[in-house]
Amino acid sequence: MKWGMPVMTRSRLFCNSSIIRQNLRQYGWIGILYTLALLFILPLQLFINGEGLKEPVVLEGLFDLGMDIPVILIPFPIITGLFLSRYLQSKGSSDLMHSLPLRRSHLLSSYTLSGLLLLLPPIWITSVVTMLVRPLESNMYIYHGAEVWQWCLTLTVLTLFLFAFTMFVGICTGQTILQGVVTLILLVLPAAMLMFIDMHLNRYLYGYPDSIGSRESLKDWAPMLRIADMSYSPFSPTELWVYALLFAAFLTLSFVLYRKRHSEKAGQAMAFTYFDPLFKAGVMLCSMLLALSYFGSIKQGTGWIVGSVVAGGVIGYILVEMVLRKTWHILSRKLPLELAVYSILLGLLLYVPVSGLTGYETRVPASGKVSAVFAGGNYADLMQRPFGAQSAAPAEEVDIYSKDAKYIEAVTALHHAVVTAKPDQGQAMWDYVYLPRHPFTLSYQLKSGGTLMRTYLVPSAGFEPELKAVMGHADYKRERYQISRMNKNIESIRMSNLDKAFSISDPQEVKEFKDILIRELLNMSYKDQVSDQRSRASIQVIQKPDQNGFQAQYTYSWYPTYHELGAWLEQEGYADKVKITVADVVSAEMFRDMNHNKLPPGRMYDPETRLELARSEKRAVMVTDKTLINGILEHRRNYNRREGGYAVKIVYKNDSSSYISLDEQEMSPALKALLP
Repeated sequence: MKWGMPVMTRSRLFCNSSIIRQNLRQYGWIGILYTLALLFILPLQLFINGEGLKEPVVLEGLFDLGMDIPVILIPFPIITGLFLSRYLQSKGSSDLMHSLPLRRSHLLSSYTLSGLLLLLPPIWITSVVTMLVRPLESNMYIYHGAEVWQWCLTLTVLTLFLFAFTMFVGICTGQTILQGVVTLILLVLPAAMLMFIDMHLNRYLYGYPDSIGSRESLKDWAPMLRIADMSYSPFSPTELWVYALLFAAFLTLSFVLYRKRHSEKAGQAMAFTYFDPLFKAGVMLCSMLLALSYFGSIKQGTGWIVGSVVAGGVIGYILVEMVLRKTWHILSRKLPLELAVYSILLGLLLYVPVSGLTGYETRVPASGKVSAVFAGGNYADLMQRPFGAQSAAPAEEVDIYSKDAKYIEAVTALHHAVVTAKPDQGQAMWDYVYLPRHPFTLSYQLKSGGTLMRTYLVPSAGFEPELKAVMGHADYKRERYQISRMNKNIESIRMSNLDKAFSISDPQEVKEFKDILIRELLNMSYKDQVSDQRSRASIQVIQKPDQNGFQAQYTYSWYPTYHELGAWLEQEGYADKVKITVADVVSAEMFRDMNHNKLPPGRMYDPETRLELARSEKRAVMVTDKTLINGILEHRRNYNRREGGYAVKIVYKNDSSSYISLDEQEMSPALKALLP
């Protein structure tokens, strides 16, 4: 300040103190309620939850204590933004506030600062109280300043983002109710749109990767869903930086757009007309995708697909027009033309990616351009960290890709055969039972640095040569049966079958068993892998506990083709401890599994209903001869529902039962002669 110069009045400061005081008087209850809610959800829970504890509990974070904090965190900043931007949405208050001798930047900064004064002190007060109560004896939780700082910083950043985003939406809209609805929708919309688009591509684009596993990560794109998940997955520093930058971006945009907003837009749906086309297209696209996803999951006909897209577009257009015009009288001369233009453009947007124009479906990399490849049906499982294993490395750190040139050539040959024949990818249970198909994820690492991934259901019929080349390769079996995980810190091996079980913990025996099992897995032929051979027992390979006490287990099967393993178990005296013998069987009822077309559709797959039909048609017989029952047990296969096949219901002494199938060529003449 210079002597002789007039002192700058408060009204010319960037923030007007009178407006701030008025807002605090009018909406101070929000800050009080927010403070009480946070005090209840954190420091008070330390004493409520810890009351029954005998020993102090060390907390690694403060987000999983008591109630879910998102229930409190999400609504308060949004409600504050709605109340503080109401002066923009009401014509009377808008005219009044804009008639004051204040620049718009002064007004917005005053209301923004008012919101921050209502929202941030409760977080900081709660953090201070949480630190102050830390040494109290009745507080049975052990935590440090770092945990409190993380809690405070996370809530501060997220509160700033939610409040700034709500204010930004308020600048762009002219109605408080619409502002609230749009805010909530936009906080979820990214994940919903990605999910709908993913479903659309997965349904209509041949070979598009089935990304069920990755859909879980879609929540990271929707702030509301990500915040709702914060109790289980705290925000990382990178995520907090992103939300802090988003806060700054939306705050800046709010100041920029507010300067161009007309006061007359108060009460209108959208404050800027150039947002109308985007708003219409967005609502129509969402409506189209929603209708396409719903009807596409029920009906696959072209008429249903086209009809659902058209119906979704028309409904979305009518809805958005009524919102924008604030009336249901929307008919006008230009409406049909505008609707047609939007429908055609959005229809092309949906159609072109799933059409053959992009060459996506036929694109197969040349084997010479591939540096490494993965082929198998367990890609999603390999990409996930074992549940509960915080220290176990997920598969992407283990390298599941093969660089073997012959294997790469075999995989690309299979890929060529699939995209040429384009076998049906439907998953009807009936087809699945009678026409065995193998799920395959083909993932390529290209020498150019790119990646390419496709997923298919490959039927055995018609693809035997290509499947043999891939499934018979050692690199396929290593990942298919996760052999690499068997080489790590195995503590014991457990085998079980019905109520029989035993464990091997002797290190030498464990090593011998593991080595034999690995050889058996690597020696499995293509025929062994696709056959319906029934497991003789279940094998659990149990690893030693990690530093967190987690003990990983991997399950395998003891198949009758494992001759070396069977001989070892017999030699060591373990085989009889899990093998099912005639002495374990109460009854065995054999029948010809046929005439399934006589069964009602809803019970066509029920083996008990099939047996009842066989009984009524005199096609079932009870096997009582122990030699014949022993033959059934030796040659039992998985129940396959094959028309005209032989099936047996076996009841065991432990009150359990199972249905198995028999291969006609393996049945003795005496067993065949029992049936008419």
